[in-house]
Amino acid sequence: MKLLSLCTGYGGLDLAVEAFFGAELVACADTDKSASIAIDKHFGVPNLGDIKQIDWVALGNIDIVTAGYPCQPFSAAGQRKGSDDARHIWPYIKEGIGILRPGIVVLENVRGHLSLGFKEVLADLASIGYDAIWTIVRASDVGAPHQRARLFIIAYANGDAYTQSRRADRDIRSQTSQIFNRADREEFGCCFENVSNTDDSRGFGHMQRSSRRHDTCCQSESFGDSDDQQLSADRQAPRLGRRFASRSELSMQAIPDPLVDGKLNTRFVEYMMGLPEGWVTDLPISRAQQFKLLGNGVVPQQAFYALEKLCKMRHAF
Repeated sequence: MKLLSLCTGYGGLDLAVEAFFGAELVACADTDKSASIAIDKHFGVPNLGDIKQIDWVALGNIDIVTAGYPCQPFSAAGQRKGSDDARHIWPYIKEGIGILRPGIVVLENVRGHLSLGFKEVLADLASIGYDAIWTIVRASDVGAPHQRARLFIIAYANGDAYTQSRRADRDIRSQTSQIFNRADREEFGCCFENVSNTDDSRGFGHMQRSSRRHDTCCQSESFGDSDDQQLSADRQAPRLGRRFASRSELSMQAIPDPLVDGKLNTRFVEYMMGLPEGWVTDLPISRAQQFKLLGNGVVPQQAFYALEKLCKMRHAF
């Protein structure tokens, strides 16, 4: 399966997609100089640069498109200008998806996207014939010592655009009010119906957690706590790494010192992001550039777990 990555960064989302689907990354698109260096070192594929300038037709057959499109327009840490933000490039991604017609689209963004801009993204996907399912996964769900809740979406060609558009409008309005009024709610559903955070016939019982249990390192239910989750961890490709595969493995990790000479250690941040040692910190870029790349990145194990959850959800309907 041929994989095209948009807004690649250091490739955390793509590591997960490669491992989960057995896909092969064939091209990336990122204008950031540090990301370009990471892409060249770790993937060795063409970097198409500015997605506004890509000749989509020339790319030929693409099976999967990934995009961790810029979060600044939707993040609570910013001004939340949404589509009015100059960094809002979703319309160009939509255009590419519409032309390439991949069988699978994997998207990632901040949790705050649910209440700003997400309904429009779903409507855009519906308009080009894609259904979608989505979920929130925290990094702590796979044993990482921090939360970093992120929205993950899988869209797939279905063609029932009108039906999804109506469902999306209904569900986003109803679910968003529930999500932000309940701190312990994690399962946000899909375009078919609301998915509750309960132990039901769909087998989502292992996702039943309270927000309090995620506040402390290793107090969450992480990879390896059950046989099926350990099997999941075993499926991960060696390059993805298993830094957070289980509590026992996490406890045995040689954790870098958080501080070096009184300053935050970039290798510690790299560890927190679940990356192989040196993935970012051995790149020939400045300390500030390393922090920027890491801060905008995706925890690969977190994304892999999200893909598992989403595929289970899709097959449940």
